[in-house]
Amino acid sequence: MKQKLHAVIAPAAVAALTIGLTNGVLAQPLTATELIEACKSHQVDRQSAHATSCRAFIHGYLSASNDIVAADERPSEFVARAIRTRASRLSDEAVQRLNSRYCLPNSATLDTLISQVSELSQPFAEGAPAESAMLSVFENHYRCKDVSNP
Repeated sequence: MKQKLHAVIAPAAVAALTIGLTNGVLAQPLTATELIEACKSHQVDRQSAHATSCRAFIHGYLSASNDIVAADERPSEFVARAIRTRASRLSDEAVQRLNSRYCLPNSATLDTLISQVSELSQPFAEGAPAESAMLSVFENHYRCKDVSNP
């Protein structure tokens, strides 16, 4: 019984401490305007906290998105059509490569993306999430149908 009680109290104590410590320190979601400003500051001072926010957000966005694939990993339309009509079962990774909406060429570096975000001038709604700025960049520059496949 004592072991069971210990097994319940220890995780509960850690959770209570964590909640208590982070109560006033929770991060607020980044807005599109804040991301654009952070990326602009990256152009001036790469070591600033805002520059770090810009880089971290873009890295996270690229890692989390299922709609982005490296351009050289996506098959041509002809090959994709052949795979879809002849393959009986595709892996999740293969389906993602075939269905991805955005293709990032090898020439697109992190600095390229940061520059494209910092150059966004279209007004975003107040409080619009930072993802909307990234979507704007990908819609304008990296749609698979517009990116040449090597």
